[in-house]
Formats: sequence, C-alpha cells, structure tokens
Amino acid sequence: MMLVVLYWEMLMRRIFASIMWIRQLFVGLVSRLYKEEVLRVAIVGGSNSVMRKGYANYLDASISKSASRPTQLNYYSLGGTHSIYGLIQEDRHRISANNDIIFFEYCVNDRYAIEKNNYSLDAAGKVLEGFIRKVQGSNSNCLIVILLFRHLDHFHDENCQLSELYQQIAQRYRLPIVDVTRSLHCSSDTKQVRTLYEEADPSHYSRPLGVKVVAQIITDELNRIGVIQDLRLGRKQLKPSDVQPIYADNFHRLAFFDRFNDSQFFLEKPDVLVYQNSIFKERYFSISQENALNFLLKGRLIAVYVKADLDHGFIKIEFNGHCIVTSTYASWLNPVKPRNAITLVTLPLVRFSESCDFLPVSISNCLEQPEDFELEYHKVLPRQQDPRKWKLNIIGIAYIGGIKVANA
Repeated sequence: MMLVVLYWEMLMRRIFASIMWIRQLFVGLVSRLYKEEVLRVAIVGGSNSVMRKGYANYLDASISKSASRPTQLNYYSLGGTHSIYGLIQEDRHRISANNDIIFFEYCVNDRYAIEKNNYSLDAAGKVLEGFIRKVQGSNSNCLIVILLFRHLDHFHDENCQLSELYQQIAQRYRLPIVDVTRSLHCSSDTKQVRTLYEEADPSHYSRPLGVKVVAQIITDELNRIGVIQDLRLGRKQLKPSDVQPIYADNFHRLAFFDRFNDSQFFLEKPDVLVYQNSIFKERYFSISQENALNFLLKGRLIAVYVKADLDHGFIKIEFNGHCIVTSTYASWLNPVKPRNAITLVTLPLVRFSESCDFLPVSISNCLEQPEDFELEYHKVLPRQQDPRKWKLNIIGIAYIGGIKVANA
C-alpha cells in the first residue's frame, strides 16, 4: 500500500512539473511573439516632427528600447501649416489602420496660426476632436498621444488657451498627453531651456541636445503613466465608448479629393506630374494662366494642397459669393538653392462659409498683380514678378460635404 502511495505521489509531481514546463514554454513563446512584433509608430505634426535627426528619431529608438520591441517609424508630418493637415493625412492614408500608436504634435503651429488670424481656437478644437473620432472610428486599438510643444518666446506664459483646450479634449477621450513645456519647467532653469532651442530659431528644438531631451521627456512620461508597460506586453488600453463630442460639428467628416483625371474639372487639360522625395510622393496637376480648376461643392471648402516652386504666384479661390486672393509662395523656398515644397492653403477654412446647395468653386492663377490680397502665415510675396509665368500645382482639395463635376 505504501508503495502505491509513493508511486502515485511521484506520478503527480511529474505531471505537475510537465504542466509547469508547458506553461513556461507558452509564456515564453507569447513573450517572444510580442517582443518580435513590430510596433508601428506614426508621427503627425509640424516641422519639429519632420526635421532630419529630430526628436522623432530618438523617440522611436527610446520606445523600442523601453518596450523591448522593434519599431517602424512612419512620417505623416508637414511643417508650415496647422493641425488640419493631420486630419487630411488620416483621411488620405488611413494612418490609424496602419499604425499602433500616433503622436499628434501641432500645438506650436496652431498657436502661431491663431495669432496670425489664419486659424481659430474653435477650429483647432474641431479639428483635434475630428481627428480623434476619425481615428477611433477606423481602428479603436490605435493609441493617440497628444504632444504639447511651445515656442521659446511663449515658454514662460502661465496660461495658454490652446494647450488647455488640447488637454480638455484629451481628457474627454482619456488619451495620454505629454506637456513637454511643463516637464522642462520642473526640471530646468531658463538658461538650460534656451540651450534646447535653435539659437536663431526659437520654434525648433536644437540638434542633437534639444531633440534628445524632448524624446526622453516623452518616453519618461509614457513610462510613468503605464503606456510603455502596455506596449511591452502588447496590451491594448481601454478607451471609453460612446463619448459625446464636445463639438457637434467637429471635422470628423473631412474628406480629401485628388481624382481630377476627368478633364471636365479643368478648362484645359493640365500637365500631370509627380513630385517625390524621401518622405513625399505626390501627383499634381500643373495649370497655367489660361486654365482653372472648377467643380461644384455642397458644404465647406477647407484647404487646397499644392506643390509650390519658384514660379508660384498669386491665386484666386472663389466660392459661395466670396473670393480669396493669396500667394502660394512658401517662405522657405530658396532661390539660391532651389527646392520644391509641399504646402497647404488653408484660408478657405476661416474665410468661406458653408453652402447648403451645390455651388461653383473656381481655383486659378491671378491674371495680373492684385492690389488687394491676403498672405497666409509662412507665405510671402511671389519671387516671380511676371504674372504670365505664374503657375499653380494642385495636389488636391480638402472639404466637408459633397463635390461633383461642374458641367455634369
């Protein structure tokens, strides 16, 4: 009898040991699976987010090390414009469907555009909430992290309405928000802070010192609030369902249109070309003085997406009984060292009202030097003084509502 009991105990120990071995093997395989699964990181922001050897590169490496997972960094950023570009990029490229985490950084640009009367606090709020709802509607597992940067000249401002609005919206949707400025206030004195910005450019963090510090601040904050741990374990953060929007008319329905292949959109057939660099690959429609883009729109015209170059001049945008005359010549275009530039004309967002019926839209070059015009921020007077040589390269348009061919 004693032998039977001993044999039974030995058998149970072996079974238990086998079960534990299988469990350890399973845990190890799952852990290895998550460690080897590529974490797709998207950067949506302004020039700080797209600059070469900027904070994004160091943040990507820091997250990969902290989360013990390989990462893939994807850029969807553009300098010289405000947050509407991020919403356009989500509609065009379905960022949320192809990434696990999105860093949204447009506070510096939004504030500057508001100060220049080219944007508004109300519009910035509708764009951010629209972006969040558009992302969550496409992929509820995609995590959005809101980053708050600040221009050096505004670093010590006690109150920033835009930052407060960003925080309010982030809290409503329970999204992590990293206020880099506040973190620097707590850890650095004024002299140290100045070294983190470019000496002649207080909008951008210095390289490599400033961008490294910013990347580390973001990583440390994500680690403190548990985001890094979730990424390490492949755990999805719980998000509130059925959140009532702050803005009933937020911009989640924004759409982008670039299918102008039908010659009915133009007075004459345009040249169709492709611009490409390390980040962008854009097809555009180049129209001369005699040509114009025409279509019907029911709703709101938000922006015109263009490829600017040295021959860009003044353009005219007409819709719903109003007309905008502005320059598409970007301030960073260099005549000594020519380079192309991708830019947005966003004045329609703040200057045009919504239409209840299909009304004609016309976008064309000005035929002569205008007397009355408006310069959008980061746009300057054209270098090309001869209106006959002006051209306009249209990539597409952003709008809310519906569009159709004018003579359909």
